[in-house]
Amino acid sequence: MMGNLIELIFKKYEYKILYKRMLFTCLIVFIYILGSNISIVSQVHTKGHEGSFFKIAISNMGGDVNNLNIFTLGLGPWLTAMIMFSLISYRNMEKSMKQTRAEKNYKEKLLTLFLGFTQGYFIIHEYVSNDRIQTDNILILLIILVTGTMLLVWLADQNIRYGIAGPMPIVFTSIIKSLVHQKFEHIDANLLVLVLIGLIVIFTLFVLLFIELVEYRTNYRDVMNVSQSNTKTYLSWKINPAGSMAIMISISTFVMINALVNLIAKIIFTEAPSRFEWLTFGSPIGITIYILLQMILSYFLSRFLLNTKEKAKIFLKNGNYFISVNPGEETANYLNKMARRVCWFGSVTVTLIIGIPLYTTLLIPSLTQQIYFAIQLIVLIYIGINITETIRTYLYFDRYKQFLNKYW
Repeated sequence: MMGNLIELIFKKYEYKILYKRMLFTCLIVFIYILGSNISIVSQVHTKGHEGSFFKIAISNMGGDVNNLNIFTLGLGPWLTAMIMFSLISYRNMEKSMKQTRAEKNYKEKLLTLFLGFTQGYFIIHEYVSNDRIQTDNILILLIILVTGTMLLVWLADQNIRYGIAGPMPIVFTSIIKSLVHQKFEHIDANLLVLVLIGLIVIFTLFVLLFIELVEYRTNYRDVMNVSQSNTKTYLSWKINPAGSMAIMISISTFVMINALVNLIAKIIFTEAPSRFEWLTFGSPIGITIYILLQMILSYFLSRFLLNTKEKAKIFLKNGNYFISVNPGEETANYLNKMARRVCWFGSVTVTLIIGIPLYTTLLIPSLTQQIYFAIQLIVLIYIGINITETIRTYLYFDRYKQFLNKYW
C-alpha cells in the first residue's frame, strides 16, 4: 500500500517535481535542526541575556548564539559575501555574466571563509569576555564554527539546485526556533496599546502582501504581434524585486560590520569596551545605520535583479519598443528611470516597515522584547510569502511540463 502511494506521487502524479523538491528541502531543514542542537561547549556556560538584539539578528540569518553549536554563525558570512559580489557585478554586469558559475562560487566561498573566521572569532571573544567559556581551545572552537557555516552554505547551495527557495527555508526555521525560545516577562502596557500594536502588525502584513503581489506594468509594442491590435504586451516588475532576501542580507551585513568594528577596536585599544552600544539596536545611531544600510542594499540588489541594461539589449535585438521612445540608448534610459522609481519605492517601503518599530523600542523600552517579536513575526511571514511564490512557480512548470519539454 505504501509502495503504491510513493509510486503514485513520484511517477504518476502531476506535481511530482514539486514534491521531490519539497522532500529534499525537508531533508535540508532536518539536517539544520539536528546540527543546531549539537552544542560544542557545555550548556551551563552559555546562558546569556535573553532577547538581545544580537541574538535576534543572528537568528534572522539562520544562526543561534543561545549556545555555541555547529551552526551558530548561520548563513551570515555567505549572505554578506553575496551582496559584496552583487554590488561589484552591478558596476560591470557584462564582465560578471562572462564568469562561469564555478568561478563565482569559488570567489564567494573564499570571502565567506574570511568573514566566517572574523565573525566566529568575535562571537567566541564575546563568550570569553563574559566568562561563559574558558580561553582553552579557542582555535578549535573557531574551526568548528567556520566548518559548520561552510557546511550550512553547502546545504543552502544544494537546496537552490534540488530544493525550494534556496536559503530561505533555513532562515524560516531559525526564526521559528527563535520565536519559540523567547520568554516574555510581565508586559507593562495597557490593553489599548497592545491592541494598537496588533493592528499595526496586521496592517504591516497587508502592506507586505500588497507589494509582493502587485506588479508595475508598462505597455510596449511587440513587432511579432503588431497585427493583433487587441493583444497587449507589457513589461512587468515586482514592486520589491529583492523580496525578503534584502532583509536577510542587510541584517547580515550590519552584524558583520558590528563584529569587525568591535574586533578591530579590541585589537587596537586594549581598554575598549566589550561592545560599542552605539552600534546596536539599543541606540538611535545604530538603528539609523541599519535602516540606511537596509534601504541602500535593497535598492541596489533590486537594480541588480532587474538588470535594465540586458533588457534594453533584448528589446533592441527583438525590435520591440515603447511608444514615443527610440530604441537603443533612449530605451535604456527609459528603463533605468522606471527601475529607479520601482526600486526606491520598494526599498523605502520595506525600510519603513522595519525601521519604525525599531525606533519605537527607544520610545517605549518596556515593550522592546515584544516589538522585536513582532518584527521577527513580520520577517517570518514575509519569507513565507516568498517561499509560497516559489512553490507557485514550480506548480506552473509541472502543469505545462509536457508542452515545455518540446522546446528544451
